[in-house]
Parts: sequence; structure tokens; C-alpha cells
Amino acid sequence: MKVPKISLRACGLVGCCALIFLLQTLSNNAVSWAQDKTSKGAPPQAAAYKIEVPQGTMDAITAILTRRSIRNYTPRPVPEDVVKLLVTAGMSAPSAFNERSSEFIVINKRKILDEIYRLNPKSLQVKRATVAILVCGNQARERFPGKGYWQLDGSVAAENILIAAHAVGLGAVWTAIYPYPKRMAAVQKLLNLPEKVMPLAIIPIGYPAEQKPRENRYDPARVHDNRW
Repeated sequence: MKVPKISLRACGLVGCCALIFLLQTLSNNAVSWAQDKTSKGAPPQAAAYKIEVPQGTMDAITAILTRRSIRNYTPRPVPEDVVKLLVTAGMSAPSAFNERSSEFIVINKRKILDEIYRLNPKSLQVKRATVAILVCGNQARERFPGKGYWQLDGSVAAENILIAAHAVGLGAVWTAIYPYPKRMAAVQKLLNLPEKVMPLAIIPIGYPAEQKPRENRYDPARVHDNRW
């Protein structure tokens, strides 16, 4: 029996619609699967918050070239949101294999700051500050334990904090805890740090009570082209 042409056309139209629907379904399922797999494989992320950069903040290059170690501070307290901004700067630093091994302890209790000063009498800047950030390395987060990548991660995080502090008009200075075994052990005990968490450096922060001019530290003798 001869099938009418209109029926064939109708069947062809229905088939095309079905095929389009099937392809869309498969595509949506693939995207959903990929998103689900990505979310499961990605490291846990904390809830994002809006970053408020204070007006008058220096540009990055100016902050880097003019930063100086400041050890004297006024009694004026550093606002909590500014401290959070500095910690965010520290967390924004690169890390080995993106392991993010750095941990941060914000210290604003006078008793604890004074106790840290007593552990290291040369760190008078800690006693003068109203707040400090202790940068630590969590060895439990290291992809290759025992290689010391936490030291590298913490160092670049601390540098970010130092530059950010200067950029917003604060003074700060690196104060070493590592590599002094006695200091490290004393700070671990004082702050009840887990066994795998190593204190690297404490950064006292405050509004500067001293001014230091920019230093030109560029030395062409330390620059080598292609090889030594």
C-alpha cells in the first residue's frame, strides 16, 4: 500500500523533534555529571564574603617598593575588618601544588602578646602591637610530607600580609619563630597548636609610630643574564 507523502513528512518531523529532545537530555545530563564530579573533587570552599578595599590603598608596585619593617606602633587598635583583609591577602598567596598548608592565628589579647615577647625578648615589636598574625604551616595538608613545603607556603603568605599591611597604611614586621626549636616548641605549647601545625613567623601590626624613607635596593651586580 502506498503511504501518503504527508504521513512521511509528519513522521520525519516527529523523528527530528525526538532526536533533538534526546540530544538535549544527554547534554544536560553530561553537564550535570561534570558539575557534580567537579564539586566532589574540588577542595572545600568557605563561604565567600565581599572584600572591601579601603580608599587610598596603594597600588601593588608602590607598596612593594616602599614597604619597610615597622617596629613602633601607636595605641590605636586595628579594625577587625582590616585584619580580616590582611588574612585574606595571606590566603591569596600561591602554595606548592595548591595545597594551601598555611594557617593563621589572629592574636589580640594583651596577655598572649606579652607572653610571646617573653619567649623572645628581642621581639619588642610584639609587645608594642595591639594585634599580630601568627603564620603557621599545617603539615597534615602537605601533599609530600617531610619536604618542607609548608615553609615556602607560609613565607609567601607572610609576605602578602606585610605588603597588604603597608598598602593600607599600617606598619608590620616579620618576626621569626622558625627555625628556632625552643621558640617553636614554646609557641606551640602556649597556643595549644596541634602536633602537625608548625609556627613559622609572627607579624605584629599597628598604625606606624615611626616613618622610614624608601630604600632603593636594586643592585645590578645581583642580576645575571641566562647563566651565572
